[in-house]
Amino acid sequence: MLLRATSSPLSLNYSHMRKIYEKLHVGSSTEAVSKALKDRLV
Repeated sequence: MLLRATSSPLSLNYSHMRKIYEKLHVGSSTEAVSKALKDRLV
């Protein structure tokens, strides 16, 4: 059996997005988009 020492890209991406949501004080991508539009970030 071959074991990998690194995490999968998907789990890293999820962790990264979770941290961004925490910084924005939102819980989902929909809330993040809504906040960005409300705050005129995009």
